[in-house]
Amino acid sequence: LNYKCGMLNALFDRMDRIIIDSKIYTRDNLSEIENESVRDFLIEWFSDSPTVNLHTSGSTGVPKLIVAEKSRMIASAKMTLDYLGLKPGDTALLCLSVNYIAGKMMIVRAIVGGLNLLIGDLSSNPLQNEDRHVDFAAMVPLQVYNSFRDNNGRFSRIGKVIIGGGAIDRNEENFYSTLPNEIYATYGMTETLSHIAMRRINGDKRSPYFTPMDGVDVKVKEENGENIGTLVINAPRLCAETLYTNDNVEMRSDGTFRILGRKDNVVCSGGIKLQIEEIEAKLANIIHVDFAISSKPDEKLGEKLVLVIEDSKERHVATSSSALLSSYLGFDLTSCLEKYEIPKEVFYILHLPRTESGKIARAALKQMLSENK
Repeated sequence: LNYKCGMLNALFDRMDRIIIDSKIYTRDNLSEIENESVRDFLIEWFSDSPTVNLHTSGSTGVPKLIVAEKSRMIASAKMTLDYLGLKPGDTALLCLSVNYIAGKMMIVRAIVGGLNLLIGDLSSNPLQNEDRHVDFAAMVPLQVYNSFRDNNGRFSRIGKVIIGGGAIDRNEENFYSTLPNEIYATYGMTETLSHIAMRRINGDKRSPYFTPMDGVDVKVKEENGENIGTLVINAPRLCAETLYTNDNVEMRSDGTFRILGRKDNVVCSGGIKLQIEEIEAKLANIIHVDFAISSKPDEKLGEKLVLVIEDSKERHVATSSSALLSSYLGFDLTSCLEKYEIPKEVFYILHLPRTESGKIARAALKQMLSENK
């Protein structure tokens, strides 16, 4: 009991300070922090207010404001620290924007865990000038992609890496599978104060199924009687209410689950329900530039699939012939897609619409296509 009380006292003693680049900061010297966004968040965090304002990314619609309790953010940080076995003094690299939950939670984890926070390059290639020892980092898939290729093994020397903010390309995941460090894909959202589940993507424990963290219960709202449906999250330490998501999952009896895609990314074409993310994952094997699958209204099918590819020359092709479409694209769509999964139109555009956090703005893309007759 005395040991537990001592641990709790040590935890709360750390709540009023943060270590950044081996220097201790409290509310009295926050003005000395050069990074403005980090400084502003810490001023908000160390204030007497019990809450913090968060904004969703807007990848599936209009960004919204969420008022989060600091006590729940602390609980989320503890869950991650415990799951990964991070300890006081470990270095944590901040290379995500503090405007969103992922960046904010890296700071909170440093406070709660007594980690030494290293403020890094908030770019798509955060390790290009990074020579410091890093025990823990959180990145989005694009940052991992660039860091893995461009930095002479720096990425593989980070002890533990969590990846969030978007799906990981299947081919890329295969590349990472043999790296010596610990790499995890995460599942979560702003409403859950970062991730509530992880899956290892390399090593002997590699798995396509996410494991919920301690204190998180998940189930599916079944839609076909086969343990496939939308995910329901009960995490009382993080969310006051049960969260009903729009994410379609396949759930196993042990509580682990595999993401199939978002319910609102299901296209019903000719009576067949098609999950956009699953088609994109298949196409990622043959399309090596940025692209997205979307849909537009169709008199005959109700909706039809559309492939949108980033390219310097804008153009458009529409045909019901998979052979003609494959010939135009320069690769055989039938090699990786079922007949009903093959897009009926292809648009080449300069830039896919994206949110501030870099995710594809699917609602904006679909609206753009619907306006293009």
